[in-house]
Amino acid sequence: MTTTIDTTTTPRVTLTAVADMTPEQRAVYEKFESNLTRALLLTKNSAAAHLALGGTFTVGLLSLLDREVIVLRVAKLRDSEFERLLHYPLAKKAGLNDTEIKAIEDGLYDELPACRAALVRYVTECMVDHKASADSFFALREHYSQNEIAEITHLAGHSAMTAMYLASLDIPLDEGIASWGRLTEVQNEFKS
Repeated sequence: MTTTIDTTTTPRVTLTAVADMTPEQRAVYEKFESNLTRALLLTKNSAAAHLALGGTFTVGLLSLLDREVIVLRVAKLRDSEFERLLHYPLAKKAGLNDTEIKAIEDGLYDELPACRAALVRYVTECMVDHKASADSFFALREHYSQNEIAEITHLAGHSAMTAMYLASLDIPLDEGIASWGRLTEVQNEFKS
């Protein structure tokens, strides 16, 4: 006998209710109150580390604008509505308008300034080919240091991993927009 599962209404995983969280889980959740955190708390020990890594990018080498360009392109390539929902307002805050966001998301290189086109092309190749070409790397190198490119690559990978995690477990979108405000606290606590 074969069991048929209705994948349109049956969640793949059950997120821990906030009221049922341990004090340790609650401390992590309170830093970033999101279904992403609730999903990460299904793992034994990676929730705080994952969030701490995300927090490092907010105080890293890249500007808010560059970070949002990277995440929006990854979100589009990974079809991550969650990442887009979270990062669209940050992209607007960074100064991007809807026309620029569309060009980034759709990889319309000719409609972007040279620096941004190089960034979007590099991220696209990292996601699609799993490795940027030498041409893309050196085009990006005209605008960014090797350390910044390392951070660009790391952020793209982190965003892709997050998108894959959320999609594979079918984590529902949040009702409201979560705040990144306390993620650097997770990062600092994780270091100690």
